[in-house]
Amino acid sequence: MESKKSKTRMTSDLIVYWETGLLDGRQPLLLGSLEFAKDGFSETIGKSLGLYAVHPIDYQDDQICIEYNFLEATESFRYGLEPVSLAIHGTSDVLGLIERMPGLWDGPISVGVFLDSDSLMVLEYLRNLHKCDRDFNRKVTIHFAYRKSIFQKGCRPVDVPMTNLTCREFMANRKSWRIPSSFLLYPYSMMRNVARRGAKSDLHFVIDADMVPSIGVARDIMPVANALLDGKRKVVLLIRRFETRKGADVPRTVADLKMSMRAKRTFEFHYQFHPNLHLIKNLPYWFTKSRSSDNVSAWEIEPRMPHWEPQPILHRNDLYAPDYVPSRVKDMVSLAFKLCRAGYSFHLASYAFTVHEGVKTSNSLFNVAVATHQQLHAKHRAHKRFADEIRTLYPDTVDKCGNFEI
Repeated sequence: MESKKSKTRMTSDLIVYWETGLLDGRQPLLLGSLEFAKDGFSETIGKSLGLYAVHPIDYQDDQICIEYNFLEATESFRYGLEPVSLAIHGTSDVLGLIERMPGLWDGPISVGVFLDSDSLMVLEYLRNLHKCDRDFNRKVTIHFAYRKSIFQKGCRPVDVPMTNLTCREFMANRKSWRIPSSFLLYPYSMMRNVARRGAKSDLHFVIDADMVPSIGVARDIMPVANALLDGKRKVVLLIRRFETRKGADVPRTVADLKMSMRAKRTFEFHYQFHPNLHLIKNLPYWFTKSRSSDNVSAWEIEPRMPHWEPQPILHRNDLYAPDYVPSRVKDMVSLAFKLCRAGYSFHLASYAFTVHEGVKTSNSLFNVAVATHQQLHAKHRAHKRFADEIRTLYPDTVDKCGNFEI
């Protein structure tokens, strides 16, 4: 005979079908709503005893619920100039990377976290971390998103369980509290946009959570970013990126980067796997400019369109990536192309850079599976929509930027 617990689990893990703009057609998915089935009596008692903190949802569309400012940074980092917010995103699987970022970035950090029913507890974890880790509290603002179930009509307040853990207890056991994520399809473009829209400053450095910024870049980049990015001119500021062999020291100064590259430990980003996608030409000139002065400068470069994936700093008023571009199918490339077609110029910053730990030589089985699935189910519809939008909005720049293929 099944226990009450197993029945409850079966109820909350119903297989449902959902319609989404990311996929073409109906796909089976574990019930991903945070409106999962619970024992109503225990939930009511929990609220009355103060065991849950209720947070309102302030945004919704057809499939996704988003809460901005679930946790807010306590420091603004405004020193006479507009600070550059690090805009990162991920699932509960990258909690360790998110946790280390305050030690790598001396400025505001905006994080978009995507949840499913199995990773709801990550909100409790992040709230404890925000309460107990001083640097995390000062710098990090957390937003989260989840996909509604077929039974959910709107976005409702999310109940986040409260704990009686002391900060000493939490910090001593924090790694054991991390919750792995179980879903496969992750909306990269949408979550990058969530991190940007929720940022506490107008300047957004859009990077992946596994990148390591050079030392002092948050403050060093502010003068040139403020000078170039005013929300009116069509300008993008780019930051070079590299990758270092596993086990090697990650270079975080220009001098260490040069030495590591000479020793064949550090390379231009994805130089083996997909060099043309990320290439920014004339690296020797960049080193010359970077070593001649500690002050960051920038100069215009020619974009490598139509398929190019640079690492940008943008103003809040600048364009956002199309949310509907499929996961692992040129999601970041589409933003660079859109910026080019809209008439933006691209400027490369000296001195500042980021490094990825590990040299990519091939796609993981997971990435291949996701990309293949999205190619089959979403590619053609997304490509038609994106191509139609670009043709309609920016008909005069095809000679400069070419035609885009997802």
